Amino acid sequence: MSSGILRIEGRDVPAMSEPFNSILEEIASELELRPLLTSIITRACELLGADGGSIGLYVPRRHTVQVEAIHQLPLTELGMEFEPGEGLIGKVLATGRPVILDRYGELQRISLPEMRDYTVIGVPIPGPGGGLLGVFGIGAPPPRKFGASDLDTLRLFARHAAIAIQNAMRYEREKRRTERMTLIAHIARVITAGLDANELVATAAQVIHEHLGYPNVVIPLLHRDEDGEYLMFDGHAGNYGDIMDLSHTMPVTKGVTGTAVLTRTPQIVNDVRKDPRYVPPPIPINVRTELAMPIVLGEEVFGCINIEGLNPFDEDDVASIQIIADHLAVAIKNASLSREARLAAVMRERQRLARDLHDAVSQALSSISLMSQSIVPAWRRDPAEGERRARRIEELARLAFAEMRALLRELRPDPSAGVSSVENAGVGDVKKMGLAAALQRFAFILAPQTPSIRLDFAAYRSQSPSLEERLYLICREALSNAIRHSGADKLDVSAAVNDDVLMLSIQDNGRGFDVAARAEVTGDSPEQGIGLQTMSERAAALGGVCEVQSQSGRGTTVCIRIPLLATP
Repeated sequence: MSSGILRIEGRDVPAMSEPFNSILEEIASELELRPLLTSIITRACELLGADGGSIGLYVPRRHTVQVEAIHQLPLTELGMEFEPGEGLIGKVLATGRPVILDRYGELQRISLPEMRDYTVIGVPIPGPGGGLLGVFGIGAPPPRKFGASDLDTLRLFARHAAIAIQNAMRYEREKRRTERMTLIAHIARVITAGLDANELVATAAQVIHEHLGYPNVVIPLLHRDEDGEYLMFDGHAGNYGDIMDLSHTMPVTKGVTGTAVLTRTPQIVNDVRKDPRYVPPPIPINVRTELAMPIVLGEEVFGCINIEGLNPFDEDDVASIQIIADHLAVAIKNASLSREARLAAVMRERQRLARDLHDAVSQALSSISLMSQSIVPAWRRDPAEGERRARRIEELARLAFAEMRALLRELRPDPSAGVSSVENAGVGDVKKMGLAAALQRFAFILAPQTPSIRLDFAAYRSQSPSLEERLYLICREALSNAIRHSGADKLDVSAAVNDDVLMLSIQDNGRGFDVAARAEVTGDSPEQGIGLQTMSERAAALGGVCEVQSQSGRGTTVCIRIPLLATP
């Protein structure tokens, strides 16, 4: 036991024991904020012999304290935010001083009425410069009573805990900065993937959610029709992505997002309950904060990055999302220009074909029509002349037919004789637009009526063109089987690279089949057995495996795993 004396605010307090010192060493070694806070509140309750408690951090922007960790309290307490005067934590926030009460029920607006008879102690956790960093709230049932020695112990512990918390918060900030840089680099790769605007923003929303952990992310794009401008909300990531399958629209004159688009300035709302502009989504979810960052390039505004959550947004959040918005603006503009260029190229080709039809086929048909009108009178005058004209009509018909065949060959995506364009579509697209876009194009060509074909390549890293071409052939076979034979109306294609292993998954909600009983995807078609064998052989050639999981009536999933280091 230590025999030293500490002095806290004019009072002599006995120094703590060796177990106390070991507790301090334990919390000082933890750098992750959430585990640290859980360890601190657990150890604080053990030091006081209390049944349960919570620790909250001060939120300066809202002048509240939000519970970040609990010990043996209902999970409903986690994430609760207390304003001055609300419950034990709010009482400490309002006074800035410790609180000891024999009965928790004496406080105003308590959050745990079932514990109203508990004795409670609340202590502020000091921040830098004498400010408030957080609050301890601890309780115990009768006959336990907290006294001056408990207060001294908890205040001393709070001083040491404050140092560990500040260190963890610094570590958290640095970690977030690193994550933001990683996110920006990832977004840079996404915008060069050649995706269209809708695919681009949906992928970007998912990447932002996964890298920075924002609970809800959506990037609505600005549209115009005869009724005016509106925002189309689609491709939600996070909590909304789990519950919202359908897109929805909102007039640009409404909501925090509408304000961001109209004013072209970021909108930061750290308490949506107090902002009349906030428009709840069609399916309500727990939201407290919102950041709306307009996507602007020059005089054009394309939409908005909208992020909703529970924690306040800081300058780093705004700065990193601003950079992403700038990147997206350029990418969306390029996608628009590319689309316009493609449409212009199509129009030029149509005009060329129209000229060719007029100059060749139309002229030949016109000649045939005129000559056919003169053949009867000519025959009557001179059978030899009639025969000559009949042969000329035959020659013109052959010419028109040959010209028509030539034009039809030009209209085909792949001129290979005897092979359909669908069967050859896409391999060349992989080099031009990447694996994801090539698969999307193939799926659309094969099944333009399939209601839902979703690609998730957020965790995928681009590979060499030769490898992606071989991956494309495997996926193409799986997609073809699913679209043509499973009866599915929903297809999910995902790709990821983790620890030098590339993983692909093609999942449908079709009729499925008994894998053990049959080797084909559908019915009695023997070709499907060959298809499964081909996929397995192609995966094996890359040093990987192809597994098929399916049950009758429960859809089919094709999983491909390729170790990248083993790829030839």
